[in-house]
Amino acid sequence: MCLNQRLIKDFLRLNELLLDIDRLSYRYPGAAHPALSNVSFSVTEGECICLTGHSGCGKSTLLLAIMGLLRGGRSSGTVKIAQGTGAAPWSSPAGMVFQNAESQLICTSVAEEVAFGPENLCVPAGEIGRRVMEALKAVGMAEHLARSPERFSAGQKQRVAIASVLAMQPKLLLLDEPTSQLDAGGKAELVQILGELKRQGYTLILAEHDPRPFADLIDRYLMLELGCLLRVERSAPGIEFFHSGDAEVAPCCRAEGNCIEAAGIELAYPETGTVLNGVNLTVGRGERLHLFGRNGAGKSSLLRCLSGLECPDRGEVVLCGMKNPQPEELPGKVGVLFQNPARQLFGETVQEEVAFTLQRQGLERSEWEPRVAEALEICRISHLVERAPLTLSFGEQHRVALAAVLAPRPELLLLDEPFAGLDFPQRLALLGILGELPRSLGATVVIVSHDELPDSRWADRSLILSGGVLGERSC
Repeated sequence: MCLNQRLIKDFLRLNELLLDIDRLSYRYPGAAHPALSNVSFSVTEGECICLTGHSGCGKSTLLLAIMGLLRGGRSSGTVKIAQGTGAAPWSSPAGMVFQNAESQLICTSVAEEVAFGPENLCVPAGEIGRRVMEALKAVGMAEHLARSPERFSAGQKQRVAIASVLAMQPKLLLLDEPTSQLDAGGKAELVQILGELKRQGYTLILAEHDPRPFADLIDRYLMLELGCLLRVERSAPGIEFFHSGDAEVAPCCRAEGNCIEAAGIELAYPETGTVLNGVNLTVGRGERLHLFGRNGAGKSSLLRCLSGLECPDRGEVVLCGMKNPQPEELPGKVGVLFQNPARQLFGETVQEEVAFTLQRQGLERSEWEPRVAEALEICRISHLVERAPLTLSFGEQHRVALAAVLAPRPELLLLDEPFAGLDFPQRLALLGILGELPRSLGATVVIVSHDELPDSRWADRSLILSGGVLGERSC
């Protein structure tokens, strides 16, 4: 084949239509407004498309629609996915990595996890082994075949989830807010992985409220707002789209006494060894503390030890005057927001979810209803009161979980990555809310994150967890 013929063939391959969406609309059950409204666009093979817009604009819903995962509700329009050129036998036309990658990991070892999809496609056994190794090599996880994903960092879990999708050999790869739970190093690794996948011919659709890390990969930006496709751009949105500004920082509101006294906390896991190595932590009443650390540093493990959900190997915890408290002693006194909000959501409606702890405390409807309304207003989700929590976006689920934590007006708030899935204006708004809680509710607030705070002035004190040890950090 001559050079010109090869160029023409490559051009046709790269411009073959892979995805076509025509006038797609969708309204969730119980929702007052549609999540998607008359959305139309096409994607050709080899493109990298970015769906961008503020939290709740419809990005996640659009990805679910492409995958055919929306059930119930009212829908119209069409979604067509072509098999694509050179499609392998026993392959899936599209694969999706969810915003919370942990939610799609179900097996006890990495090898079983990545093999699960091909097995369900009835791929021959010998072919499955080859696909598993190729997929894990593509994401740099081949050396972890026998390990359980349970103790992996957020970045490692995401790479396993990507590998499990790649093993089904889709032509179209969808990723929902892929950087929301990654630190700076994890983001850089993900960009490298996706860049290599694009070079291999994969078509990528990313849903990101901050697409800047992927600027060199993205061919087109689809700007969404309130479920509508506003415009399509070839270049990244202007810096004003991402500008975070400054939060309203409330003055320090410290009170006498300590809310947390932890001494000599040690914790080790069989898979990873020592996670916490003699951690000492004292937090005053009304203090706002930021605990910083990279993915896998042990931040979530420390929060679990503080909240009584994990028993340390050694050490002592005094929480709100209680020595080594058990979880059943803490409702109404300590509120914990987990990194994965779906794990603590079970109500049929948002109102039922937020009211649960108050009802468990024996409050009458006339008592708990105003508190629920207050918490919903604080978290800016009053409009979601009748929605089912598990049908919401990851960012909306985070705010529902936070409202459920705030409703009992606890003395202590332990918040694990509370900004995941939120755009910059929402992060600033939430930071302002959390800054007022020591004054309005007398609460002590501990934020754990792998990212810097939207406004570093918020924290009265900042600590860093590294190598299993806590150290002071300049604010």
